[in-house]
Amino acid sequence: MTSFSESAEAPELNDTRRIPAGTPSFVWKRFSDGVELKVHMFAPPGHVETAFMPAVMFFHGGMWALEFSEEFVAWAVHLSTRGIVCLLPEYRTHAKYDVTAEDIIQDGLDAWRWLHDNAGGLGIDQFAITLAGTDAGGLMALNAAMQPMLQTRRWWKIGSRDELPMQPAAVAIFRGLVDVLSPEARQLNCKAEVSSPDRFNPCALLRRYLPPLFCAQGMADPLQDYAMREWFCEEWRALGNEVELVLCPGADHTLTHFSVNPTVFEQVLLAWESFMARQGIWPPGVVEEHALMV
Repeated sequence: MTSFSESAEAPELNDTRRIPAGTPSFVWKRFSDGVELKVHMFAPPGHVETAFMPAVMFFHGGMWALEFSEEFVAWAVHLSTRGIVCLLPEYRTHAKYDVTAEDIIQDGLDAWRWLHDNAGGLGIDQFAITLAGTDAGGLMALNAAMQPMLQTRRWWKIGSRDELPMQPAAVAIFRGLVDVLSPEARQLNCKAEVSSPDRFNPCALLRRYLPPLFCAQGMADPLQDYAMREWFCEEWRALGNEVELVLCPGADHTLTHFSVNPTVFEQVLLAWESFMARQGIWPPGVVEEHALMV
């Protein structure tokens, strides 16, 4: 676990709250009623289809009550300069569509499958894709990364075991929800809209052979108890999986917002970059000398 001071300086990064004009976008999902969902792509300078770069797909927060696909623009702007392709997908929410929690979760799974299947044409390394998100977006990233083992055991085949499902190289959550039945997840209405919530509840999907997990949480968040994320990470590690938990004293629910708290933004981003480099998923980066981390 890493804990940060509150004295680091802000990085030199423009506060981008909207998708910049000219950002490439693709329709990743179409419905029979004409609804189209797009994904916005932030690529490194000079990116080409044959580059095969690592990538991150960010699922925005908002507890499925807000359209907030721009939440990770500042993250994507920075990481694209580091050689990481970033994708910000639109998905259906209660704010605009007549959908259930199960429909929204399915959008997350479908977006992950779309990226995995189309990685080659986008210049992305299919085996270096990370799923990330905040709040309910973090839940969507976890659900996609934690799908159950495929039941392929045969009683006549000695030493056989279930096969791993398609999963990302890593998963990252920033104040992400880890229990759909907890009081903090009540707004998602999973208990009423899903016949079996445990099918996509991260607490119920914990197992061995999960991808590396990076988790960041503000310790002063009035909406989420950091102890729940702490427990979840301990369980993840106890099953033999890689995990890093970053707790930020004094940080609240604006943990990911550069415009609100650039100090915490810098600390979390640098810790995540270091973790991903240690896992061999992202290239080593240069840590700015003025970034004070303890």
